[in-house]
Amino acid sequence: MRRALLSIAAVVLLALPAASWAEERALLTSDGTLHTITSGRAVDLGLEGQAQSPENNVLEWVSRAEDGTVVSAIIPGSDSSAVKRGLQTAYDEQTRTLVLMWTEDYSASSQVRIGVLREGAWTNSGLLPTQGISKAFNPQMVISHQPVFHLDDHDQQVWTTRSTLSIVWWEEAQVGQARFATLALDENQFDPRQLDVYELPALLGTSGTVSYDGIPSGAYLFPALQTDGLGGALVAVFADLHDQLEKVVRISFAEDQGKPSDTTSVQWKRRHIPIVGVEASGPIARMTPMLALNAPPDTAVGTSVGAGYRPTHYWLEGGALKYTQLLGADWSPVRSITIDDAMTYDKALSLVIGMGQRR
Repeated sequence: MRRALLSIAAVVLLALPAASWAEERALLTSDGTLHTITSGRAVDLGLEGQAQSPENNVLEWVSRAEDGTVVSAIIPGSDSSAVKRGLQTAYDEQTRTLVLMWTEDYSASSQVRIGVLREGAWTNSGLLPTQGISKAFNPQMVISHQPVFHLDDHDQQVWTTRSTLSIVWWEEAQVGQARFATLALDENQFDPRQLDVYELPALLGTSGTVSYDGIPSGAYLFPALQTDGLGGALVAVFADLHDQLEKVVRISFAEDQGKPSDTTSVQWKRRHIPIVGVEASGPIARMTPMLALNAPPDTAVGTSVGAGYRPTHYWLEGGALKYTQLLGADWSPVRSITIDDAMTYDKALSLVIGMGQRR
């Protein structure tokens, strides 16, 4: 099974005037092509002649092939007044698809957007917000690979590997909640504009009114997503403000995809619907920090899920990496690792995540 390659993923804040915002992401694919994505104002990136307005915010894509060929362009649909931030990139070797994710900020709302590069052409799509003004926070994406089978015209099983892009993020709207989106990358009629978007609590049948009483924003603004072993399943962790519980859920898709040529095949029609089950739950982690809703995208708050589906929350505070782990029915006491010249943040984080992986 070939797996997604994320060989280079470095984010750089560029030195531009204080009134502008710029980020850069770079990713190297196995054929030796280096893709660089940069966000910023057209005038600051030297693209004022290509944009609708020099003051517009754009996403510039530059690819450098191993033979020296360079291609550059403004990603279609990114030329607007909205600030583009939180760039993330991923690459699926199986389908030769480059995926870019970012958040677009307007004065009163924000939206997660997905750009897909395949066969030299970009297509991008917004993850539709709920009704009314909404804000999107801290998206994470994962490309996973799951063995599946369908029936051919002779009713013989044909096994393939499904490439799936999955995204999780927090959305503040009429109801604050974690949301989940998915897109099959390997299908012949692939259309990156057709993402399936769900409310994670609703997938568990627990949607409804929510309460923020006594809950710091660090406990709910950062849902997390990661792979679950080699079978292609996913693990998501989020705070359900309706049930007032932290939940760890396992997400997968049906192995049996039915018969594509049979227009009545229920399995084929339902092949994109996620199968979601709760693996662990506990009280919401109220010891995590209170953060402003407009906290920068590199705010060091996150969650890792380890052995036994136990989540570990971590955050940077007062020069130390603090962490707590859900053990049974409650969270462990908050512990910390001091960050200094001998203990970098990356080293401390690796130690915390490694601790959480052990049984």
